[in-house]
Amino acid sequence: MRSPFQYLALVRHLGVGWMGFRVRYALRRKSGALRRATPAVAWDEVPATELHLGSRALPVSTEISGTAVREADALLLGRFRLFSRGEVTAGNPPDWHSNQLTGELAPADRHWSELGDFAFGDIKGIWELSRFSWAYALTRAHARTGDAKYAEAFWRLFADWCARNPPNRGANWMCGQEATFRLMAVVFAAEGLGVPPAQRELLARFIVATGRRIAANLDYALSQKNNHGVSECVGLITAALLTPEHPESTAWRARGLRELAAQVHELVYPDGGFSQHSLIYHRVLLHDLVWAKVRLEQVAQPVPAWLLAGGRRATDFLLTLTDRASGWGPLYGPNDGANILPLAAAEFLDLRPAVQLAAAVFLQKLPFVPGPWDEAVAWLVPGGKNLPRVADTAPAAVWHAREAGCFQLTTAHSRLFLRCPVEFRHRPNQADMLHVDIWHRGRPVALDGGSYSYNSRERFTQLGAAAQHNALTIDGIEPMAKFSRFLYLPWPHGTATVEGAGCTASHDGYKKLGVQWTREVKAAGENTFIVTDRVAGAAGRVLRWHWRLDDRAWVLAPEGGAVVDPASGIRIAWSGGAEAPQVRLIRADEATASGWWSPYYGEVTPACALVIELRATGPVEWRTEFLLPADR
Repeated sequence: MRSPFQYLALVRHLGVGWMGFRVRYALRRKSGALRRATPAVAWDEVPATELHLGSRALPVSTEISGTAVREADALLLGRFRLFSRGEVTAGNPPDWHSNQLTGELAPADRHWSELGDFAFGDIKGIWELSRFSWAYALTRAHARTGDAKYAEAFWRLFADWCARNPPNRGANWMCGQEATFRLMAVVFAAEGLGVPPAQRELLARFIVATGRRIAANLDYALSQKNNHGVSECVGLITAALLTPEHPESTAWRARGLRELAAQVHELVYPDGGFSQHSLIYHRVLLHDLVWAKVRLEQVAQPVPAWLLAGGRRATDFLLTLTDRASGWGPLYGPNDGANILPLAAAEFLDLRPAVQLAAAVFLQKLPFVPGPWDEAVAWLVPGGKNLPRVADTAPAAVWHAREAGCFQLTTAHSRLFLRCPVEFRHRPNQADMLHVDIWHRGRPVALDGGSYSYNSRERFTQLGAAAQHNALTIDGIEPMAKFSRFLYLPWPHGTATVEGAGCTASHDGYKKLGVQWTREVKAAGENTFIVTDRVAGAAGRVLRWHWRLDDRAWVLAPEGGAVVDPASGIRIAWSGGAEAPQVRLIRADEATASGWWSPYYGEVTPACALVIELRATGPVEWRTEFLLPADR
């Protein structure tokens, strides 16, 4: 139940202006003003203007992996990928209004503003196929093989989608960001496959309808202060550059650039972090900024200095967090399965394709050795393969992004990541303050649990809570409570001080209990990380440490005080406190989220939870050591 204190926190953190906008938006929706601003029309009521499309084809088709052909062939048989990972048999063409997660159907004939976000199961189950991510696979397969069947399949699916989704009718017009991602995919395919004369008029109408949909409700996306505003600005710019003769395009271009400049200034922090506090959404941000720069250059338009500067900051940030061996990074924050420019034969969590592309675009260098992640550069950066390759660079041994609230220690084979927000400038998406990730030789040892789903009552929605992070909770109380689906309140304040090869951080989320928790992390040589927790004011309270460990054959050490993975030799030892703790190892618990993690949207896989509890009798100093063997 929401408390008056949470409503006061809502006003304090988001402001009266934000709340007023939300009230006005609700009235616009209820009164029918949104329906009038984005009228449901037939396609032939949308003007078919002249298109300014480029041509995009790889000079050497073998640069494309055969996995693109296999994915495209599966698609021809009606099997589509979901959230860059799973596969569903949806038919060819699929039912564009069917929820691929639950089978629920959304009405196709109602205006989008009359439909609820969660009235038909997780709305992302409907939106996913209409993002057109599959268009990239068909285009890549066509480039590799030259087989016209892939181009024919794309245009057949495009025509079917348009026939079943007339402008502003149905769930697939509900979100301007989804419309943007669909526009990007369609334009990429059109430039890579060529446009049949019979489809050119419909394509023009599609682009104009998308631009109008984004422009009519852009204020709502901007109010969210996250990837929605960035993406929709990029969509508006794209529509404008493709249809320069259309009478609305000049206004679209001016507004898109003006608002995107404001978004980049506010949401991309000076240290390169992003307002959404999420690794996966940081990749979305980079893909958006890359696309905007590429589109401007393609029509010989000047690229604004603010776009270049924001892109450089955001690229450096993600490059620092990307493991050179696996391409993975710490999976902090929400994960909706998004990979907006899927142009490489790489696993969903592999960030190297996005970082290599962004580095080529904004840093004019290639930070990784040759590999499948070069394909995206070949598609979008003319001459990109000739950029200097500086693959010998490694992250700094000590790195602190203060505004983003991220700290990292890197040794020869290992890394420690700490979430240490000092002040939330934008809403936190998870209660992950002072969470710690540990990685060794490209593989996680202690890791974040992910986020599972945005619309589920299953136990795995607990993954965003502090109790499911590698953190401390007290008496089972969370440091901030969930106010709504995407909002925690109130926002804690913290401290973070870096000294030598270590960081000391805290937050005041337990101030309400009279408890102060401080966490210190440091490296002790090349192969050991030490996490020290100091807790004051907790006498009589139960302290609970939770560590989500990679799914290995962990066993409790016979002498106590440690767990060991015999195969790798990794040892996690703990000490401290006046009372003997209760220790549990939990794998894939059937009743809770303990012993699971969610690397992909809507999926969970076993992990191992190390849970340590003790009742404090006074101030507690608790030390956890991660001993990581150098030779394996």
